[in-house]
Amino acid sequence: MKFGKKVDCVYFGIPSGSLQEQVLRILEKAGYPLPSTRQYELTTPYDNGIIFRILDRKEMPEKVSQGIVDCGITGKDYIYEAGKENCVTVIRDFIFSKRTNQPSRIVLASRPEKGIENPEDCNGKVIATELPNLTRRRMKELFGVEDIDILRSEGKTEAKVIMGESDAFTDITETGETLKANGNHIVAEIFTSNPQLIANADALKNKAFRNKIEDIGICIDAVLQAEKEPVYMVFMDVPTRVWKEVEKLLPAVVSPTVSPVVDKDWCSVSVVIQESQLNVLAPKLLRMGVDGIVPVPVPKVFTQDMVES
Repeated sequence: MKFGKKVDCVYFGIPSGSLQEQVLRILEKAGYPLPSTRQYELTTPYDNGIIFRILDRKEMPEKVSQGIVDCGITGKDYIYEAGKENCVTVIRDFIFSKRTNQPSRIVLASRPEKGIENPEDCNGKVIATELPNLTRRRMKELFGVEDIDILRSEGKTEAKVIMGESDAFTDITETGETLKANGNHIVAEIFTSNPQLIANADALKNKAFRNKIEDIGICIDAVLQAEKEPVYMVFMDVPTRVWKEVEKLLPAVVSPTVSPVVDKDWCSVSVVIQESQLNVLAPKLLRMGVDGIVPVPVPKVFTQDMVES
């Protein structure tokens, strides 16, 4: 068995570190619950055709490209750091952040006393970073800056500047508020990153494997979409005389379901509505004579746009 893999199983890489807890939580909600254990290989009771391997998030691109796992989740920044962006296939992009629903930004930052106001000021300077390859590549690609010394950091990168070990540093941020609150200023944005589901090219040639990998991606996507904004299945009683006007107001993944009731002057309607839309629509519908508006929380919604063409 190459890499200790069973022939008919898809091997899925779960990133260790900061992403691991998030990925495990989302996989459980997506229908792939995994036991809490220190083991490095995990299985789910609902699909014995998938084996999950816990791997270092930084090594994930290499492990996927080699086929040690058939697919896995890791940050786009780690793929670029490893130089594997052309060696793996991106199946799906995810945004795990509930705070901003935006990709994380990798920024070049410094402190005012260092005198670095733009990226070009870093020529001949020392930059502390957890992503040395990415930093060197992006400084050259974006700003033509090549004369830099990289100080590899495995944490507390910002402190390297305070202690005089470096002149600038890179950090991952969503809003930049924490950096600014600690007396730093952002010099430039050098990369945007988000978790990605990546796959091995040879594994994707196996149609059954490809379908299973894409199935996991779809289920994760449905969870994240629901977490982004609550969705409700809304039931309501609509007077038939205003149904056409009501129908024009209702958003839906597909057409609303309309059912006749005993009283021919009314019809029963059900429709999927996002919370923000419901809060705007409900008062309008009531004024039109709609009654009994009952929203029922929906844990997730699967739609055709989740299927890769």
